[in-house]
Amino acid sequence: MTEQHVVKKMAKIHCAKGPKNCKTCREYAKEIRYELLDTDPQENELAARPMIELEVMGEKTWVTFDVIAYFDTMDELQEYTAKNDIKIEQIIDE
Repeated sequence: MTEQHVVKKMAKIHCAKGPKNCKTCREYAKEIRYELLDTDPQENELAARPMIELEVMGEKTWVTFDVIAYFDTMDELQEYTAKNDIKIEQIIDE
Protein backbone atom coordinates (compact mmCIF):
# COMPACT_ATOMS: atom_id res chain seq x y z
CA MET A 1 0.00 0.00 0.00
CA THR A 2 1.33 3.43 -0.83
CA GLU A 3 1.18 6.45 1.44
CA GLN A 4 -2.41 7.48 1.88
CA HIS A 5 -3.86 10.35 3.85
CA VAL A 6 -7.37 9.95 5.16
CA VAL A 7 -9.61 12.34 7.08
CA LYS A 8 -11.97 10.87 9.64
CA LYS A 9 -14.25 12.62 12.09
CA MET A 10 -13.69 10.89 15.43
CA ALA A 11 -12.59 11.29 19.03
CA LYS A 12 -8.95 11.81 19.89
CA ILE A 13 -7.14 8.56 20.67
CA HIS A 14 -5.47 8.15 24.06
CA CYS A 15 -4.80 4.46 24.70
CA ALA A 16 -5.84 0.92 23.80
CA LYS A 17 -8.16 0.57 26.84
CA GLY A 18 -10.81 2.80 25.29
CA PRO A 19 -13.57 4.90 26.90
CA LYS A 20 -15.06 2.00 28.88
CA ASN A 21 -11.87 1.43 30.87
CA CYS A 22 -9.95 4.73 30.77
CA LYS A 23 -10.94 8.08 32.29
CA THR A 24 -8.86 10.09 29.78
CA CYS A 25 -10.39 8.20 26.84
CA ARG A 26 -13.88 8.99 28.23
CA GLU A 27 -12.99 12.69 28.30
CA TYR A 28 -11.61 12.56 24.76
CA ALA A 29 -14.73 10.74 23.53
CA LYS A 30 -16.84 13.80 24.38
CA GLU A 31 -15.13 15.88 21.67
CA ILE A 32 -15.30 14.76 18.05
CA ARG A 33 -12.81 16.39 15.66
CA TYR A 34 -11.44 15.96 12.18
CA GLU A 35 -8.29 13.85 12.22
CA LEU A 36 -5.72 13.69 9.44
CA LEU A 37 -4.44 10.13 9.34
CA ASP A 38 -1.40 8.60 7.67
CA THR A 39 -2.54 5.08 6.75
CA ASP A 40 0.89 3.97 5.61
CA PRO A 41 3.16 4.79 8.57
CA GLN A 42 6.79 3.70 8.67
CA GLU A 43 7.22 0.14 9.85
CA ASN A 44 8.15 -0.19 13.49
CA GLU A 45 7.79 -3.62 15.05
CA LEU A 46 7.60 -2.15 18.55
CA ALA A 47 4.83 0.35 17.79
CA ALA A 48 1.29 -0.51 18.82
CA ARG A 49 -0.98 1.34 16.39
CA PRO A 50 -4.74 1.63 16.06
CA MET A 51 -6.40 0.21 12.96
CA ILE A 52 -9.12 1.46 10.65
CA GLU A 53 -11.15 -0.24 7.95
CA LEU A 54 -10.77 1.42 4.54
CA GLU A 55 -11.85 0.70 1.03
CA VAL A 56 -8.68 0.43 -1.07
CA MET A 57 -8.97 -0.27 -4.78
CA GLY A 58 -12.55 -1.49 -4.33
CA GLU A 59 -11.78 -3.86 -1.46
CA LYS A 60 -12.29 -3.35 2.27
CA THR A 61 -9.13 -3.83 4.28
CA TRP A 62 -7.80 -3.06 7.76
CA VAL A 63 -4.77 -0.78 7.96
CA THR A 64 -2.73 0.75 10.76
CA PHE A 65 -2.51 4.50 11.03
CA ASP A 66 -0.78 7.39 12.74
CA VAL A 67 -2.60 10.61 13.56
CA ILE A 68 -0.85 13.55 11.91
CA ALA A 69 -3.03 16.32 13.36
CA TYR A 70 -6.43 17.22 14.83
CA PHE A 71 -8.70 19.99 13.50
CA ASP A 72 -11.90 21.62 14.73
CA THR A 73 -13.10 22.52 11.23
CA MET A 74 -12.68 21.23 7.71
CA ASP A 75 -11.42 24.70 6.69
CA GLU A 76 -8.50 24.41 9.14
CA LEU A 77 -7.71 20.95 7.82
CA GLN A 78 -7.78 22.07 4.18
CA GLU A 79 -5.52 25.03 4.98
CA TYR A 80 -3.03 22.67 6.67
CA THR A 81 -3.02 20.14 3.82
CA ALA A 82 -2.59 22.88 1.20
CA LYS A 83 0.29 24.45 3.14
CA ASN A 84 2.01 21.06 3.59
CA ASP A 85 1.24 19.72 0.09
CA ILE A 86 -0.73 16.74 1.42
CA LYS A 87 -3.21 15.00 -0.85
CA ILE A 88 -6.27 13.59 0.90
CA GLU A 89 -7.32 10.24 -0.55
CA GLN A 90 -10.52 9.67 1.46
CA ILE A 91 -12.81 11.59 3.77
CA ILE A 92 -14.80 9.45 6.19
CA ASP A 93 -17.50 11.50 7.91
CA GLU A 94 -19.41 9.01 10.03
